[in-house]
Amino acid sequence: MPGIYALAPGGWNDQQITKNCGLLPWLFHKKYGWEAVMVGVRTAETYPSLRYVPGLRMDFLADDRVATADAYLDAHAADIDVLCLHGFMPGYFPVVEHYRAVRPEGKIYLELDPNIYYESRLDWSTPEARAFLASCDVIGASCHRMQCYLGQTWPVIIDYLPNGFYDYTGAFRPMTDADFAAKEDVILTVGRLGTPQKQTETLVRGFVAAAERGGLDGWRLELVGSVTEPFRAWLEEVFMRHPAMRQCIEIAGPVFDKAELYQRYRRAKVFALTSLYEGGTPNVVAEALVHGCAMVTSDIDAWEDIIDSGRCGMHFPVGDVEAFAEVLAEICGDSGQLASFGRHAAAYAAQAYDFTKIADQLYVLLCGRRPGV
Repeated sequence: MPGIYALAPGGWNDQQITKNCGLLPWLFHKKYGWEAVMVGVRTAETYPSLRYVPGLRMDFLADDRVATADAYLDAHAADIDVLCLHGFMPGYFPVVEHYRAVRPEGKIYLELDPNIYYESRLDWSTPEARAFLASCDVIGASCHRMQCYLGQTWPVIIDYLPNGFYDYTGAFRPMTDADFAAKEDVILTVGRLGTPQKQTETLVRGFVAAAERGGLDGWRLELVGSVTEPFRAWLEEVFMRHPAMRQCIEIAGPVFDKAELYQRYRRAKVFALTSLYEGGTPNVVAEALVHGCAMVTSDIDAWEDIIDSGRCGMHFPVGDVEAFAEVLAEICGDSGQLASFGRHAAAYAAQAYDFTKIADQLYVLLCGRRPGV
């Protein structure tokens, strides 16, 4: 049985199991019968998300030293037909060198969720970095802009492999006219609320500004995800200054149950992303698109991919609260445009963000043939 192993000596968190990091290896197990393993130090006592990926194994290292990773590769070299790495990190350089020594015919997939802030600061021109890149058989970027940028900057081929949607419930069905008619006047976001990267304050400020001008009459803002305490305290101050907003803004907290999360996407008309930056195309984008959400995004690297160049949403400059408020008022105030955006979003996701198709694409890149051929 071929084996695909995702290695991160520093370990994996539970959420990464059902994101691209763990999902792609597991799809190789589910679709093609491969052994799928995630390797790294233990970062939690339990990993609840393993219930969604039966057959995926986790092997835990004693520590995150290179010598420990090398010893693991020595012990499992014959089983590791594909070694998956996540991110361009110097700590991987000696690990890849060792894998090549013990399994020279093996394949390496370097999975990138790159953004211009991080990648532009990397020194890829050193002999060690060049050797690392040359050792990777497939290097994937999850948004077109970064694929183009890295392809023009690095002396290697960069493939476009986006972060897609996979239905873990087995109950997902494509959006119908009845589903769109049942959608509510809800603006949804999903992420780590209150972190500097996510700029959740921009989201709230823009919503409040548009609402108080009468542009969002009857609309609600739903915030799903872990919440920092400073943001929670800041939001209470917002409610003190704008009491009416307490009834319009919900902090739902993290939603781990996939069926409940999908239902929130399904009933929302708009998905808003106000991040300062993201790693390529965030996983939440495909989840929102496939459930027919019109998209509003800051102009992060992947903004054109997210709104399909304006066919399923609108964008605004990063951090510009006023521009965001105007976009919200415009998109929420035009029911015809909302419906058009939502229907295109669902069709676009089915065509471009189906993770089973993305797994097939990666299989061809790694194996040089279609599955089953």
